[in-house]
Amino acid sequence: MRDFLPYAVPDVGEEEIAEVVESLRSGWLTTGPKTKRFENDFAEFVGHGVEAIAVNSATAGLHLALEAIGVGPDTEVITTTYTFTATAEVVRYLGAHPVFVDIDPDTLNMDVAQLEAAITPRTRAIVPVHVAGLPCDMDAILAIAKRHGLRVVEDAAHALPATWRGKLIGALDSDVTVFSFYATKTLVTGEGGMVVTHDHRIAKRCRIMRLHGIDRDAFDRYTSTRPSWYYEVVPPVSSTT
Repeated sequence: MRDFLPYAVPDVGEEEIAEVVESLRSGWLTTGPKTKRFENDFAEFVGHGVEAIAVNSATAGLHLALEAIGVGPDTEVITTTYTFTATAEVVRYLGAHPVFVDIDPDTLNMDVAQLEAAITPRTRAIVPVHVAGLPCDMDAILAIAKRHGLRVVEDAAHALPATWRGKLIGALDSDVTVFSFYATKTLVTGEGGMVVTHDHRIAKRCRIMRLHGIDRDAFDRYTSTRPSWYYEVVPPVSSTT
């Protein structure tokens, strides 16, 4: 139908096609030199000394982030009622319980006036979601989190390259920020996501757990001075809690 308005049409040109062809010819069909370059470029773009860890989806990134900060069975994670299902789904992956705070009808983001009342002794983290590129009130959320000793993991699937008080989302004082590169997002890799953090311990944990606990990815094994065949599966207990 000529009058059909598609939800999203990827902007794919000859430059993108050439990069895909070059990747196929290189033999690196998964995590490799281009992934590493992407991580470095993304961290440089966000700035403020962050580390960036590429993952296969923002869902995976949220899962890794919550695991890395110690969310587990019988803990609680506060998030918003208005988001994609993955935001709360990953909480259940870890045996934890999502607790929902309603939205501000003017912004569609988490209503920070209701946030503090949702905190209990079992609360471990807050996951604000920046809806349609409009950032949440991060000053208020970070202040509440600090007051109660809670972690903050931003669901920034919609938020590249949004800013809050002049700083890019991803460069704030949250523990982790997770971006999406799904087909409908502002930066598209088809599937894919990026975990961004200032905390080296969280970054290290996410890098290891994205590979099932293996301490060296394939690119590292084939570019390191250590034997390429050697790697270890590290203990599953997080060291960041």
